[in-house]
Amino acid sequence: MTPEVILFTKPDCEKCDYVKARIPTDLNVQIMDMTSVDGMAHAAYHELIGKYTPILVVDDEVVEGAIKIKNKMKAIASGQ
Repeated sequence: MTPEVILFTKPDCEKCDYVKARIPTDLNVQIMDMTSVDGMAHAAYHELIGKYTPILVVDDEVVEGAIKIKNKMKAIASGQ
């Protein structure tokens, strides 16, 4: 079963842009802007309000930090 993968970002976030540019092509990632109403609602649901972006949520696992997120996406895409 494919996990639900959500990437929380904000505009003018260099680390967010870095991560988005490195999303594996075969990985389905929902990108949520934490400055939008929908993004804030999803962030609140996952208890992410006040945290620094980018943030990756894989099912119920929260991954913070651009390098950790990049590595996690690569692992998911390769089936690990």
